[in-house]
Amino acid sequence: MDAETFWKKVKMLLSERDVNQDWLCEKTGIVLGSLRNKISLGRLPSFEEALRIVDAFGMTMEGFKAYPEIPQKDVINIPVYEQALSAGRGQELHDSAEVMDYVALPSSLKKYHENMSASYVRGDSMEPTLFDDDIILFDRFGYDGADGIYVINYKGAGFVKRLQRDKNFVRIISDNKKYSEMTENGESDDFRVVGKVRYVMHKVQG
Repeated sequence: MDAETFWKKVKMLLSERDVNQDWLCEKTGIVLGSLRNKISLGRLPSFEEALRIVDAFGMTMEGFKAYPEIPQKDVINIPVYEQALSAGRGQELHDSAEVMDYVALPSSLKKYHENMSASYVRGDSMEPTLFDDDIILFDRFGYDGADGIYVINYKGAGFVKRLQRDKNFVRIISDNKKYSEMTENGESDDFRVVGKVRYVMHKVQG
């Protein structure tokens, strides 16, 4: 990444977070004059300084590299994590995941942007609603009291499934009828609802 691109992304992130260069220097320990000189002269920071700058924004270097270079008015970008959510046999849930890309949050969801996440779908059990490699945008509010498609943690694995509340239990349903449904009496150590799927970005099929 060249210096122009690096500092352009830094300026965009500062603007999105409504903070300034003073804030960045306080977070990183970089002298303000030195920071401004590097920006104005088009010089890259040292590798250690770059890591501190990226960390100040709560990002990894991979996530920073993937961040869009072209700003768009009133667009909020959220990260798409490496952690894929299974529409099949379940993907193991890790404590942390690498940012693979960024997607623009639809305007109808902007008010929830601090509680939105995005991830890939893996498997065919939610076809024809969700397909392998689709990107889903989901909130992190847990179960909202209504039936729908949710991201769940089931026995330590991440799934995206349709949930339907029955009188005494919850039905965990795959839209693909080849797969049997599961049931749970309610949330427990083995079953936790992460949040509801609010938007889907479909991969072109065929």
